[in-house]
Amino acid sequence: MKKNLIPIYILFTFLIVFCCTSPEKNPFHIDRVYELEGKKTYFPEIINPVNINDVGDYIIVSELNRIPADLPLLHVLKKSPLAYVFPKGVAGFGPFEIPDAFLVEPGLSDSTFTVYSAMSKKFTDFSLKDTSRLGISEYKQPEELFGMYKGFHATDSTIIGIMANDPNKLVEFSTRDGRRIAGYGTWEKIPNADHLIDYDDPDINYHMGEINAGRFKGNRKRGLFVKANAYRDRLEIFHYKSKTFDIVDGPRMEVPDFEIRHSGGQSAVLFDQEYPLGYGELAIGENFIYVLYVGANFEEIQKTTDIAKLIYVFTHEGDVVSKFNLDISIRDLVVDEELRLIYGLTTDKDPGIAVFELPSEFL
Repeated sequence: MKKNLIPIYILFTFLIVFCCTSPEKNPFHIDRVYELEGKKTYFPEIINPVNINDVGDYIIVSELNRIPADLPLLHVLKKSPLAYVFPKGVAGFGPFEIPDAFLVEPGLSDSTFTVYSAMSKKFTDFSLKDTSRLGISEYKQPEELFGMYKGFHATDSTIIGIMANDPNKLVEFSTRDGRRIAGYGTWEKIPNADHLIDYDDPDINYHMGEINAGRFKGNRKRGLFVKANAYRDRLEIFHYKSKTFDIVDGPRMEVPDFEIRHSGGQSAVLFDQEYPLGYGELAIGENFIYVLYVGANFEEIQKTTDIAKLIYVFTHEGDVVSKFNLDISIRDLVVDEELRLIYGLTTDKDPGIAVFELPSEFL
């Protein structure tokens, strides 16, 4: 009899533990959800904007390089009150000209900002103190950095960015001599993709980069570099001081189906075009990280012109703290927590800047 009681006792104990243990809460089931109403301002000087960038008291708007060559590629706006200040950027490959404004970041002084041109492979500094459209200084990207397609200054003399083909998620280079300083983070195994595990194979590293492709922003002042993945819902936060990552998965936990297609000696990762995109552009504030969430596929975006009307808010350590629902679709954003304002680049026919107020109880 005693022997017969043992399995019953074990079963009874298991049922007690199972029933009394609450399931782990999904961090994206958020209680603090806010509905934000924006006010759009249209600036006729801005033709085909693609990004907005935070530079101190100013917003720098970048134009797509498919505008007439005589028009400026950059626009400087004052944050408060929101107002157009002056244009910047002469299109071209000459001294202090830029053929495109791929990335923009604060300069090494408060009176400048820096533009990286993907076409000319150079960094150009612009002044916020004069109205000249030309840059004031420039330097060519070292040859060793040519494989880097997104990067921001980590210090006065180094850049951290994403390489097109590398076993590391992020790589730091010297801007003085192109010397590779360090690589940070290695690719994690993709579920049900055992063929993508040989990180000595350049093709594998390239494919891992495509699977984990997304938006990338840096904040030199805070020592934070963040990538928001477009196809899988993953946020990767790199802390420069500690050289560590915080990784957040969700709200969708799965990696979408993909295939690797080979053609003409080349290969590429292809995702199902009907699968909705995940994260979009992001902003790194003094206290939080603000990330746009798309949630629509390419066809839906083309039909509606809506790109993102949802912002997830994270701490610098990756905790999900809030969600903002917007009444205006935006493609990029700047957040000034001191002014308590969100500036969004609208996606309608005549794009402008939509301004949303941060909820008073949020900060």
